[in-house]
Amino acid sequence: MKNNLIVVLSLCMSLNMVSQVSTNDQTAYQEFLSSKTTPVYKGYKNTMGSIYANEAFQSGSVYKNGQLVASNVALRYNVQAEEIELIPNNNLSPTVANVIKPSQSISVRILNDDFVYLVSPDKNQKAGYFMVISQGSRLTIYKKIIKDFIEGKESANSYSRDVPDTFKEKEQLYIVSQTGSLTKLPKGKAKREKLLISQQNQMSNYIENNNLNLRKEKDFNQALDYFNTL
Repeated sequence: MKNNLIVVLSLCMSLNMVSQVSTNDQTAYQEFLSSKTTPVYKGYKNTMGSIYANEAFQSGSVYKNGQLVASNVALRYNVQAEEIELIPNNNLSPTVANVIKPSQSISVRILNDDFVYLVSPDKNQKAGYFMVISQGSRLTIYKKIIKDFIEGKESANSYSRDVPDTFKEKEQLYIVSQTGSLTKLPKGKAKREKLLISQQNQMSNYIENNNLNLRKEKDFNQALDYFNTL
């Protein structure tokens, strides 16, 4: 009888703890989740490419004002809708996902990639999520993933094939100066060198000694990391 009582009490305590954790999670999620939900699968029949940066949900974390507010959650970036979708870690067979609030105070990390929500001063560039490539005290580089929809074509005759609708992915690098302005990163070597003009002597030596080609993203990021230490 005594043993049975202990088992019952232990079970009640466990259920209470689970309920409390669930309630705490829901309260925490309200800080960064919108009221919107979206289907987990958004397939487009006979269409090549995807509206997502990665179709699969991947492990990630959510930050608000730089503070961790959720970890070990499943995240996915819907590029077309400019939304970060989230599935709580206790949902094993979801049919719908939550959507994170579009806010500059909220950022996410999906695997090893950091995404921030920015409002661009460029009227032709709508607000959305940018991947952080290099962040420093002088200059910061962001990458914008873009999904262009290209309408397909029916074959003109029996010798050719139909061309399906396609989501074509491309990328654009942006730079943020100390003033906070967000502009497209120029592609030319000379224009990129001008961004580092305030430390021209040190940067010229560093670029030459390391044989860097500033037209290449990897080399430019290396030069930028050094620039931000000066």
